[in-house]
Amino acid sequence: MTYIETPHWSLSSKIFLRFIFLYLLFYIYPYGFEYIRELDTSDISFWRGITVWFGETFLNWEFDKQNLLNGFDSKYDYSRFLLIAVFSILGTTIWMLIDTKFKLDYNQKLKTLTRTILRYHIGLTLIIYGLAKVFMLQFGEMDLDRLENTIGNQNGMSYLWTFMSYSKFYTMTTGWVEVIGGVLLLFRRSTFIGAFILLIAMINVVIIDIGYDVRVKMFAIHLLFMTVLLISNDLKRMVNFFILNKPANSITEQPLFTNQKTKKVGYILKACILLYFTISSYINFSDRIQSQTVYKYPSMTGFHEIEIQIVNGDTIPKSTNIRWKNISINGSSYRPETLKIIQEDKKQLYFLFEADTIKRTIDFHEFNDPEKKAHSFTYDQLDDNIFIFKGSYKDDTFWIKTKVKTFKDYRLTKSGMRWITDLKE
Repeated sequence: MTYIETPHWSLSSKIFLRFIFLYLLFYIYPYGFEYIRELDTSDISFWRGITVWFGETFLNWEFDKQNLLNGFDSKYDYSRFLLIAVFSILGTTIWMLIDTKFKLDYNQKLKTLTRTILRYHIGLTLIIYGLAKVFMLQFGEMDLDRLENTIGNQNGMSYLWTFMSYSKFYTMTTGWVEVIGGVLLLFRRSTFIGAFILLIAMINVVIIDIGYDVRVKMFAIHLLFMTVLLISNDLKRMVNFFILNKPANSITEQPLFTNQKTKKVGYILKACILLYFTISSYINFSDRIQSQTVYKYPSMTGFHEIEIQIVNGDTIPKSTNIRWKNISINGSSYRPETLKIIQEDKKQLYFLFEADTIKRTIDFHEFNDPEKKAHSFTYDQLDDNIFIFKGSYKDDTFWIKTKVKTFKDYRLTKSGMRWITDLKE
């Protein structure tokens, strides 16, 4: 049996609906528009000045106005959340006063609009984050820099990123869960199953974000809260089905547009939104895949331990702080064609490089060097893991002997998942 829900609107439910509607609008605009690729939120945001003023005046916080860390559980974020709550309370109060004068009955329509905003915002947002996991872009893939880093040198967030980057199967599976749940939310008939899937997924995300101190905890908590709001419409049916073992009647998700003319407008609007989102996401992820995962010189990938370093004819002892300790080539899965030099004093120098694997040359320059003044080395491979680098760096001549490690040299990456643990390869 299918029925259309016609709830009784008490005073508290009217107040709650209006508060939630306003909070959602203030929260989403404009920082929530991650699915609008071409939008620069800083150009249309009114939050920056008033949020900083609110935090300084009422919370007695000081802000680095050049680096507010918007979206990373910062003082700016918490100030904005409190300010949104204040605006929503004030707006709800004014709204209710106006309603008492005009006495219009539009509560069900407002609820439908709120649920529509929730469906599309949660759905599109989690499709993006799900695809980032499916294509191994959010956490990256296991790389040499992570393999060489010690657990003690990592914070909770980087440790989680390392954990997630290890297993493509696990990360891609969690991504597909978010994508499937997000797609289901875009259609009224599948709203419940989509919200149910994403409720489980977001509970897991929030627990992980809190447990590993990920700096987007409030972002995840807001998405979970929105999902709870979306599925709350079916709470009674869920209790009947899962707990009381009673039959649960189906509920028809109310359409935003009800007459034939407005329905056609709704279909066209939905088609335009989904078409734009599909094309924009394709371009976005194609660019990210190209920039993050396509290596021009995969054979160069390696973590080099420097055994001998000679500069201008003098051998540099290991006790010298500025002596090079390691060279990491293609060590980061987030940015191909990068070279990192680690000194004995643990200072790290970052470069972009180009190589000619036929002539065996490698040219590299600092990340932020606008002139791209290159340092040039030639290299020879004496056997599987011994390299000789010769060339110039900052007007000095270098001769370096290294011992290289690749993925096959690490226990974590030289073998994958095994069904039979004691079967020798």
